[in-house]
Amino acid sequence: MSSNDSSNYDPRSAEWDGILIDEWEAAKWKQWKTKYPASDEFAKIEREYLRIKFSIIQANSALSLDKVKIKLKLTGLKSIGLQGSFPCKPNDVGKNRSPVKQYTISIGLPANDIGIKAAVNKARELDLLLITKQFQWTPELLGKQAQKLAIAEKERESKIIRDYIQEYEREFWKTHERNRQGIRTWETHYMRHLNKLPHDDILSLKAFTEALEKTKPNTNSRFYLAWQLRKFSEFCGLDATKIINSYATPNPAPAQREVPSDDEVLEGFTKVGEPLSVYVTKENVTLPEQWQWAYGMLATYGLRPHELFAVDMDAFLDPNNVFHLVILKPSLTEGTKTGERSCGIPPLHPNWVDLFDLKNVKLPYNSGTLSNKTAKIHIRFRNTNIGFRPYDLRHAYALRGHRLRIPIKTMSDYMGHTVQEHTRTYQRWMNEDANLEIYKEVVLDGRGSTKEAMQERIQQLEVENSALREENERFKEILIKHQLGELLG
Repeated sequence: MSSNDSSNYDPRSAEWDGILIDEWEAAKWKQWKTKYPASDEFAKIEREYLRIKFSIIQANSALSLDKVKIKLKLTGLKSIGLQGSFPCKPNDVGKNRSPVKQYTISIGLPANDIGIKAAVNKARELDLLLITKQFQWTPELLGKQAQKLAIAEKERESKIIRDYIQEYEREFWKTHERNRQGIRTWETHYMRHLNKLPHDDILSLKAFTEALEKTKPNTNSRFYLAWQLRKFSEFCGLDATKIINSYATPNPAPAQREVPSDDEVLEGFTKVGEPLSVYVTKENVTLPEQWQWAYGMLATYGLRPHELFAVDMDAFLDPNNVFHLVILKPSLTEGTKTGERSCGIPPLHPNWVDLFDLKNVKLPYNSGTLSNKTAKIHIRFRNTNIGFRPYDLRHAYALRGHRLRIPIKTMSDYMGHTVQEHTRTYQRWMNEDANLEIYKEVVLDGRGSTKEAMQERIQQLEVENSALREENERFKEILIKHQLGELLG
């Protein structure tokens, strides 16, 4: 057998009496028998392999007695590495976003007695660094990854943050539809936070720090900025986990929302129409009565602000629309939640249609995108000091339906969302005063408790039940026709 053959021999495939060498107890390495003569070079290599494995087991036992958590591991036939839990490498993250992860580090030590001694010393050194929180990933520990990081660092030095954001956006559109909802998601959940970064600067930890310092602790702004910067840094290959975690604070509980009463809603109608100044500005080109009409629609029908621009005006003004229902056309807003409505939206206070003169349509003059149009409504509310926001009129509509004892499923249909969302999002805004008011109306005032009222309610339910049965039969007919059409086709 030549020396070249023995140097290339891999003993890990060896076996004796049907037992693979790696299944053999390393402590009994002297008892290992091979198919080769005892003096053969291959036999010596096999026993030496087992002896080194046993020496590593002994070294790890000694490290455990000294409470050293890093252990030696045979990483190849001729090399020894170190295994343990370390802070995550750059651009890496642990399970469930843990800051630590288990790694096997290749330290370039040979699998022999000298290598084992050196590995034990290195394990003790790294363990001490971990205990004193001084451990850092050096090029020596990173190995080949250090070269990749160096290349990435050079690329990063020639690119500004704006370049990374453009690449990040291209990646975003690979998994999102480019419609209004997708655009809104990008603008509100991504760009809104990324705009806090200096777009013309080189990507750096300093840029992240300055962005985080622009927000206050324990606010939604800080929470969602940290969330977005964490995703963005991972995409860019920048290890910003330590900086972000040092600023991140828990998401604060939502503030208690003050839902306006009907009297406050009526007062707001007057306020929203008050002129802001005698000078003509870009905002007050829209006439006061136009702002009042928009306000009246939001208050009467509980619309989302942007849904104001999706109202089917022809259907609304149709003389046959005796119940003053509002129908929404999703196509007018390029596809939004307006498509969730399965029915017309009724006014819960029908007299408000006349009170606010809603059939005399005065849609506010607004140019620009739908987001810009909606933003101007919010600005108008703020500038006229109404005391609440446009969306609060929607909450008031939900509360109004509860007071009128409209079933939750029906109110969910009116408002264009699920029963679960209605219960979770809207009914939580009912404060103690609102609950007490409902109790007084329903219980103390005796509404709904008399025999006549109960009979009236039973009749209403019977009518609703009959309508549901008819609708069910109609759907059955449609289904049968559809199935028949497919069969004939």
